[in-house]
Parts: sequence; C-alpha cells; structure tokens
Amino acid sequence: MALLLESQYNYYRTHESELLKQYQGKHLVISDTFQVYPFVSPKEGYRFGIQHFGAGNFLLHKCVPGSLNVVHTINNCVVV
Repeated sequence: MALLLESQYNYYRTHESELLKQYQGKHLVISDTFQVYPFVSPKEGYRFGIQHFGAGNFLLHKCVPGSLNVVHTINNCVVV
C-alpha cells in the first residue's frame, strides 16, 4: 500500500501497543518528526494538523485496536 505519509503510518504500526496504552480512543496527529498530539475529536486534530503542519504533512489516526485496516484521505492528508 503506497501512502503519502508512509513513515508516520509505519511509526504508528511500530508503536501501536504503547500508543494504545497511553491514548486509546483518542484521535492522534503524528507529525513528520513523529511527535504525537492526542485529541478527543478528529475535527480538533485535523484543525491542529492543518494549522501547525499544513495539508499533507501529518497523519490523523484514531487510536483503537484493529484500526490499521482502515485508511482514508482528506485533502491530501491521510486519515487512518
């Protein structure tokens, strides 16, 4: 699967168990430097990501078990 933000996606995959322990149920913004920012709603996360990183430069991912099977894109941003 080719993703625009493959490195951020791979970061989540690699660290999923520790991220689930800390942020389960939250929507995570993962930057290109692998900083993780948790949000209650995807809308908050998306707004934060656009303001701080610009479209296409961050991964927005809901931190729940089994979520690696679902990938969406919004305005060139990958939403997993």
